[in-house]
Amino acid sequence: MNRQNTPRLNDSDVLLAGLAFTSRTETLEDYLKDKAGTLTVISISSCFLKENLSSCRVYEQGRKVKDFKIPNFRIKDYTWWRQPLVVLVFMVNWFSVCYCLLRLRKKFDFYFGVSHSFALWGALLKKLGIVKTLIYYCIDYYHPGDKLTFNYLFVNFLNWLDRFTVRNSDCIWDLSRRIPVEREKRGGIRFGSYKNTVVPLGYSSHLRRCKPFPGIRRWDIGFVGSVSANQGLQLLVEAMPEITRVLPQVTVTVIGQGPYLGDLKKMVNSSNLGKHFNFLGFIKDENEMLDILCASAISVALYAKDDFGNQACADTGKPKLYCLLGLPVITTDSYMLHEEISGKSAGIVIEYDVNELAQSVKYLLEDDGRLEGFRQRSYKLGENFISDRIFDAALESCGLHK
Repeated sequence: MNRQNTPRLNDSDVLLAGLAFTSRTETLEDYLKDKAGTLTVISISSCFLKENLSSCRVYEQGRKVKDFKIPNFRIKDYTWWRQPLVVLVFMVNWFSVCYCLLRLRKKFDFYFGVSHSFALWGALLKKLGIVKTLIYYCIDYYHPGDKLTFNYLFVNFLNWLDRFTVRNSDCIWDLSRRIPVEREKRGGIRFGSYKNTVVPLGYSSHLRRCKPFPGIRRWDIGFVGSVSANQGLQLLVEAMPEITRVLPQVTVTVIGQGPYLGDLKKMVNSSNLGKHFNFLGFIKDENEMLDILCASAISVALYAKDDFGNQACADTGKPKLYCLLGLPVITTDSYMLHEEISGKSAGIVIEYDVNELAQSVKYLLEDDGRLEGFRQRSYKLGENFISDRIFDAALESCGLHK
């Protein structure tokens, strides 16, 4: 990208497209809206949410001037025979993007595409002359495994999309250092043959808050996010009998919904643990969600080691958000951030093991002084995860002027 010929963001029309209520889309929106001449955000809600939250928002010099709903496709259940419908969602998202552009009737200097499909649509819009400069924010890269299944074919399809999009992008923002390594290994794109930079997860500074110790839910464990099988909440259910044997007042607050929520509730009920789990579902109001979450005493981010799927290349967003709120984190040793959490005594790093989890919960909760110390150190560590400086560096690396 030629820096001299690239317009400044504050003189430009910028388009951002991605899934709604993922940290990347909203955080990037919050960052860009005061820096772009105009910012248009196409935000598509997940097909697994009960409510359609898709919308298009337009900002001029940081002031919202337009906001309208976007029709969207929804999959009611996530059973195995419905999984192929996810491919159809890609096409529906493309029509959603086109719907917005037809209503707006304008061209854009920059397009930020968050994830494979939304960056792919940016590449197509660039070929059509609607977009000049494409920045692809790659937040996932998948390992297909070895068995010839639908998932194997789907993951290879996603990696093909990534390869096509990389070759048609002006700059690539990779979420972790492992993504370009896997892209060369599995996608056949040589590292260094394209312009990329690592842009890890961060959060807007306005999310940062910490509940005073006397005001917290003293025995509560907090969780927020998509409730899927790889989030490890089933391990917490298995550990609860031992935890409540010693600390019978312990509760768990689960904020979010997802494909595993039904199975998790069945597991809780069959174990007679219903009084210890509060399922609040998806909370649309961000401030309300954060206020509820930060009142928990501690938090969990439990991931099984997985060399497949997208976990091997992922960055750890959930522990960073917890630290932003001053919540001590119990997390597994599957990701790079666990060394920082352990080294700063902002939480406890464990193996994916029921006994280790139970012992860690009891250790953090059974002593006021110990718990308060962990909370203070967690909040301090959260300073490292503010997004503004991360995006500043990313724009600079791509030769973009603010």
